[in-house]
Formats: sequence, structure tokens, C-alpha cells
Amino acid sequence: MNLDFGNAVQQSARTLKQEGRDANQIAKVLCDRDPDGHNYGIGIILGGDGRPMPTSPTVLEGLKEELANSSAGSYMSSAKSMEDLRRSVLAWQRIPEKFWDRFILAVPSDAGTGAVVTALQFTLALESASFSILGVEELGWPPYKAMARLARIDFQEHPADDVIDGADVLPIYQAGPMNTTGRVSRAGLMSDRARSAAKRGCPVILDRAYSGFELARHAADMEYGELMARSTARFITPFIEHGVPFCMALSPTKAFVTFALRPCGFTLVHHPSPETVTAWKPLLNAAIRARGSAFEHPATRAFIRAMIEKRPQMEKEHGTALARLAEAESMWRRLAEGSAIEPLFGEDYAGLFRNPNIRQGAEAAIYNDHLYPVFAQNRCRLNVTGIPGDEQLAAKQVRVYTQYCH
Repeated sequence: MNLDFGNAVQQSARTLKQEGRDANQIAKVLCDRDPDGHNYGIGIILGGDGRPMPTSPTVLEGLKEELANSSAGSYMSSAKSMEDLRRSVLAWQRIPEKFWDRFILAVPSDAGTGAVVTALQFTLALESASFSILGVEELGWPPYKAMARLARIDFQEHPADDVIDGADVLPIYQAGPMNTTGRVSRAGLMSDRARSAAKRGCPVILDRAYSGFELARHAADMEYGELMARSTARFITPFIEHGVPFCMALSPTKAFVTFALRPCGFTLVHHPSPETVTAWKPLLNAAIRARGSAFEHPATRAFIRAMIEKRPQMEKEHGTALARLAEAESMWRRLAEGSAIEPLFGEDYAGLFRNPNIRQGAEAAIYNDHLYPVFAQNRCRLNVTGIPGDEQLAAKQVRVYTQYCH
């Protein structure tokens, strides 16, 4: 096999790394340079044509109105709509209404990342907080480490199915498929984690980047409301039922396909005592103010209005994203059958990414076929929706991954 092209790309990747680019940036730069490139590294939902799925038409329509209204040249705010938004977000997540008085909401302007940062800053600022370590699941989202450093606390990784405990450890748990690997935690694990947190009297952070994505393969035969209710029952309800205080960071970006807009994130704060959670509201508002998120972008205002006034349409768009993921997962499952990576498309994995180990020579060989996943830590993180709709081309690309990944 002639790997001249692949070796040249790999050398370019090394140069970019020396320039300080991270693995995600390297994958995009390399793909953008190749007119025949197939982007498997980008963190957005792609259609079968290899192009990003269209941005939410509901939010785009609202954005046009917000931009027109912005001609007044003044500060604009959705503050008066926050209670309606809180109720809409809780309804979207299918959290039983009897628990709604236990939640308050913040809307960071910097999407899901901002929702996680806000959750961390708020939790560390609580008077009862005495954490010196941020505990995360191994192979988790890389920015966690930077967040811990900036918060001036230590960082500690735990096995994927661990219950993270320790008197001075603040846990962050994935409340859905693992952002980087697609792994779905075993049934009952969240209940074990909730019981541990309740026993310790410890708050937790739940990172819910992919609401309902673990059930995408059932989207065609399961009503949307039931799908979301099942997801919530598995990943969120155990903490509510065990009376655990928690901050849940929600990313609407993936669910509603608003990658081009990145309108905002949602941080939901829960406490079993409605009086306590209400008393926490000034601290949560202070966190948002301190981060600059009190000043809203037009896209944020458009998204808030859409969630309040047109939630059924938004949920339909979420369903469309799930359907595309289901289509891609099904193709991978079929084409990877009998290979070492076949298990990555079974019931234990879901969501946008998979992150298999790679064999020697994998990077040059995969680049040689004009495929651009993210290479890091001897692994190949790939976006499953990068697979083309053309069956023959898809089979050719999957064969490359099955040959060099395990």
C-alpha cells in the first residue's frame, strides 16, 4: 500500500501539534486542506451527504426577528421570561411536575461548556462546599481538566463505572452517553451513585450533553415524550428521589442542531428543599452576572423564545437529530459486523462519538483514505454521523477503521 499521502498528512499533524493546536483543531485543519476529505472529527451532526445538518429553522426564524429588534441599540434581556423558560426546560426533560419547585435555572450564554463551568463555579461557591478535588470518569471530556485547574482544585480520573466518593471529591457524572466515547453507563449505576452522594451529603454535577441520545435507535418506534421520560428516569430521577443536591448542565446545541449559533446552555440547580433552592437563587444569579452571561446575544433570546413559545417544534427538530444518529448507527452496526469495533455499536454505546484504540500505523493509513477523525492517546475518536449515505463508499471507509481500530 502506498501511504505517501497519509504520511504527509501525519507529518502535518505533528507540525500543528508543535504549534500548540489541540487534537480537535488538528483534525479540522487537516480536513479543510483536503478537497477530498471526510470529516469524522467534527463535533456536530452530519447528514448522509457529509454536510452539517441544517440549523434549527425555528431558532433561525426567531433570530431574524431578534436582529431586527436589535436596531434600537439598547441592552435587551429575557429576564421577565425566565420562569416560563424554567418550566419549559423541565417539561422538555420530562422531569415529573411534582418536583419542579425543587429547581432553579440559569442560562449561560456560552452553550453547554458554559453550563458546566457555571455548575462547577456555583457548587464550589456554596457555603457548605469544601472540595479540593474534581472527580471525573476516565476518558471523559478533556476541558474538565482545564476547568479544575482554573478553579484551583486537583483533578482525578475514576473508572467509567465507578461511584466517585471521598470527603473532598466533587463528582461530575455523565447523564447520558459519554461525550468522548459513546459509552452508556450500566443500568442501576446512577442509583448507586445517588445513594452514595446522599449518604455523604455531597452535591454532584450532572453533565447532560446528549439528552435522550442513548435511545436514538428507538426513535422510530418510540414516542418522543416516552423516549425523553425514559432517559430522565435513568440518569436524573435517582438523584431527585434520593434527595441529592445537584447542578445539571444541559447542552441544547446537539439536541436542537444549533451548532452554527451556539445560543446558550442551561444549568438546572436542584435541592430537595424548595426553600433552600430558592435561597440559592442569588448565588446562581451572581455566578451568571460574574461570567458576563447576564448580557444576552440575539441568538440566546431567539432560542429562549423558541423554547417557550414553540417547544413542540423544537422537540420535533430534536427528533430529527435522533433519527439521523439512528440511521448512522445502524449503518455502522451492519458494516462493522464481525470486526473488533462491532461492540461499539451495540446497546452499551450510543451518542455522537466512538473512541476505539488504534493499531500501529493507523494514523497514516486512515489519513491516506482522506478520513479525518481525532487522534489522541493512541485512540481514534470518530463522529458516527460522518459516515456517508452511499452504501458502497460507507463500506470502504468502515473497512479502513475496522482494519486499524480495536
